Amino acid sequence: MKRLLSAFAVAAFLIGAMVGPAGAAGSGVVATISGGGTSTMAEVFGIPNPGSSVFGFNARLNADGSATGHIMCLDQHGDAPGFPGNIFGEVVSWSGDLNGEITMHVVGKFVPLPGGHPTPAEFNVTIQRFGGAGVGHWTLDVDGVVFCIETLDSGRIILRRM
Repeated sequence: MKRLLSAFAVAAFLIGAMVGPAGAAGSGVVATISGGGTSTMAEVFGIPNPGSSVFGFNARLNADGSATGHIMCLDQHGDAPGFPGNIFGEVVSWSGDLNGEITMHVVGKFVPLPGGHPTPAEFNVTIQRFGGAGVGHWTLDVDGVVFCIETLDSGRIILRRM
């Protein structure tokens, strides 16, 4: 039994090495965006010091403008008076310039705090600057209205070109 499991593991490794990551062959992947950490929100809608967020991005950007991946942004409880909540979803497409700003278009859910129920949400996350604490910068908008302007306090946002 042990030999059979070892042979299966070797076969799975070899097949994975020949095929490559799922969807990579012929998919036209031009870049990936990954990262996560904490960030401080800048003033929006006249609300000074709206608070901080915990966030995570993981996306594959394809040459045809399609994309796959996941984004989540979680407000710290009590932050962002007036519209606190958690928003998350699947990256479906992207636009922008790999040498400048990149916008990821997302279909997902918004959960208002405290105690709200998930509602459908379509939103955009635009990365203005890749990097770590004090450098990384991103925004979140719904229908062109910016709700979050974020600068990293910890973590990193990374762009990898293929």
